[in-house]
Amino acid sequence: MSIHFNQVGYDPELPKKAVITGKGSNCVILNERDMGAWNQAEEKIDFALSAPAYDEASGDTVRTLDFSAVSKPGRYFIFADGDQVTVEIKEKPYRDLCNALVKAFFYQRCGCELSEKHAGVYRHGTCHLGKAVLVKDDGTVDSNTVIECSGGWHDAGDYGRYTVPAAAALGHLLYAYEFFPQAYKDALNIPESGNGVPDILNECRYELEWMLKMQRADGGVYHKVATKYFAGFIMPEEDNDDLFLFRVTHCSTAGFAASSAQASRIFKPFDAVFSAKLLSAAKKAWDWIEANPVFEPFNNPPDFRSGGYGDQSCEDEIFWAGAELYSVTGEERYLDAVKKRAGNADISKFGWRDTAGFGALCCLFVLKEKLESNFFNSIKERFLHNADSLLALTQKSGYGTALDADGYIWGSILPILNNAITMICACLLTKDGKYRDAAQNQLNYLLGMNATGYSFVTGFGCRAYRFPHHRPSFADGVDDPVPGLVSGGPNKQFPDMVTKALIPPETPPAKFYIDYAPTASANEIAIYWNSPAVFVAGYFSSLR
Repeated sequence: MSIHFNQVGYDPELPKKAVITGKGSNCVILNERDMGAWNQAEEKIDFALSAPAYDEASGDTVRTLDFSAVSKPGRYFIFADGDQVTVEIKEKPYRDLCNALVKAFFYQRCGCELSEKHAGVYRHGTCHLGKAVLVKDDGTVDSNTVIECSGGWHDAGDYGRYTVPAAAALGHLLYAYEFFPQAYKDALNIPESGNGVPDILNECRYELEWMLKMQRADGGVYHKVATKYFAGFIMPEEDNDDLFLFRVTHCSTAGFAASSAQASRIFKPFDAVFSAKLLSAAKKAWDWIEANPVFEPFNNPPDFRSGGYGDQSCEDEIFWAGAELYSVTGEERYLDAVKKRAGNADISKFGWRDTAGFGALCCLFVLKEKLESNFFNSIKERFLHNADSLLALTQKSGYGTALDADGYIWGSILPILNNAITMICACLLTKDGKYRDAAQNQLNYLLGMNATGYSFVTGFGCRAYRFPHHRPSFADGVDDPVPGLVSGGPNKQFPDMVTKALIPPETPPAKFYIDYAPTASANEIAIYWNSPAVFVAGYFSSLR
């Protein structure tokens, strides 16, 4: 297919672009009502087709088709180079998408049954209720430390539950709700629906309740709970291997402090008791960090194979935690920690490894009236400078993608969507539509305007990917995968053996992808890939 486009739809009032990789011969756009009456078309549909340009990441020569002048809702047909695609222009095109991206977290719930009433054909039994025993760094077991830690979300295509990425996913979801609450009003048919709390927050609470179980009495937070090895491609209730608890780490504790403090602020209008519980836990975690200042990176013990999520610093998590705790308590010690780390923090990153962007959002939007003007302005200027750098990336890319050719790593969708968040927030700060339009290109990428031609959300788009590296989707006997799951996307930097065997090595980075369940390195799902998509889709759902 030579026409690459947003397969979910376009908002009538926003820019509308597609990418053509052919010569653009005989390019035309017709309204649905004009099909079959080519010579009697009621109106000429205006569009612009750019000159050809080389796109380094894909190796394609591309032309941008701009049909922003079309604002009337309806179905349209784009013809070029003998190909034809159907596009939709409609009000609220991302409402269903946004709901599905949030409900995907429900399908990742651990420790409970997913009933047919709420999960339909994707139902499954209760899983992973056993207690977890602590394993030491040398691989020996400490049988004196055994805790009950059921609940939370399965992190990715496997059944591990990891505190570090959980904090980042919560950061995305909680800020999405705080910034764009109007996008999350629909009931999602989860067990808590109708309880007076938006379902996006109900889902966050399910994860937060598990994270609270992962906190030790002294405030430290365990890094993860998982089996010794990744489970086979079986349903979660069939995974009955022993559960292991992995030691307290600085990054898990600081990330917990940040996301719990953030959640305490957002939950306060809905449940003051739960809010207070979260704040108390966040303070305890902060106190543990202060009492244990020597950073110790985490590595898996010998012969343990679950996700590592190790890091070389937790200064970014402390920056984020200090901002959130200051926003709730007003205590100067937290602000002092923020100021101490602000200069070295990469304030436009929102990943599990680099979390300082969340702290920047707290400073720029939540604490705007509480910070000294010089400090606030310094953060704002740096943030906008980073946004401008990302804007330049989109202008260099033939597909408008905010990623360099060497940026197609494991989970390349994460930097793409996180860069969209930076540009969305730059638009909120400046009211300059250039950032919004560039951010929209990243949503278009997610939904099919990319070099592979796939929509990277299960169940959405005429060419949505269908075979995620996701154990329930593989093992449940249902033809279609669990809906609303975001694929990690092309990855040439860290290919697994499957992609090495199946994808020619000369394949360009933006095309180093295969829709194949055994391919973890290019087609796994993860909660912290869904969560930035929730933020981006929520923003565009909230515009009108």
